[in-house]
Amino acid sequence: MKRLTILYDSNCGVCRRCRAWIERQAAYVPLEFVPLQAEELPRRFPGIEKMELDKEIVVISDTGDVWQGGEAWVMCLWALCEYREWAQRLAHPVLLPVARRACAIFSENRHRISRLLPGDAGMEEWRRTIESLPGETRPCNEGYCKPL
Repeated sequence: MKRLTILYDSNCGVCRRCRAWIERQAAYVPLEFVPLQAEELPRRFPGIEKMELDKEIVVISDTGDVWQGGEAWVMCLWALCEYREWAQRLAHPVLLPVARRACAIFSENRHRISRLLPGDAGMEEWRRTIESLPGETRPCNEGYCKPL
């Protein structure tokens, strides 16, 4: 496997944030992100329209393997340098149902969660607000920071 394609809903704030987080991570394999709204989707992936793409994340390998839901999230983690060990744990038959259920709950509620998150401009406002809060911190020593 040399590449993974991640299908995501570009109209969903949670999906866009997840994409941005994944893109910031070091990866073992190149990752390509394709919005569900892309016109070329059915041409690039014949038969993909039979899947319920709007329900849960979909990941497709360059070899033609397709994962959806919890398995797709596990594959995203597997591709990331810092999270491959977690992916291997979550892929275990005992934990995979937990990953599936967590993904299903998150996916079912992603639009509600998106409404709670500020837009990109709102994130800058959140940052300024947090930085303006009273209290300073000492330099971090021994792995943690203490308030003054």
